[in-house]
Amino acid sequence: MNFLKNIFSNKTKTTKEYILYYRELCHDCEKVRSYMENEKLDFDYLDCEKKELEPPIPIFATPALFKGDELLAYGTDVIEYFEKRK
Repeated sequence: MNFLKNIFSNKTKTTKEYILYYRELCHDCEKVRSYMENEKLDFDYLDCEKKELEPPIPIFATPALFKGDELLAYGTDVIEYFEKRK
């Protein structure tokens, strides 16, 4: 059964450049999401607590920014990550 779940799950499948995982009631998640939207970054915003949307590796804080399977930044460090790239 896990084999089928992995085939049909959305764990890391996306057409967007980035994935921003969040949790409900996370105050930093909305701040980072707003920043990324204002910067017109190409990203999916996924709830990491939904089993079918789990990140590729376990995360301990949100928001968590991934590009493919690579973890790029946690929390408000996501904003710093993009600011440094300007």
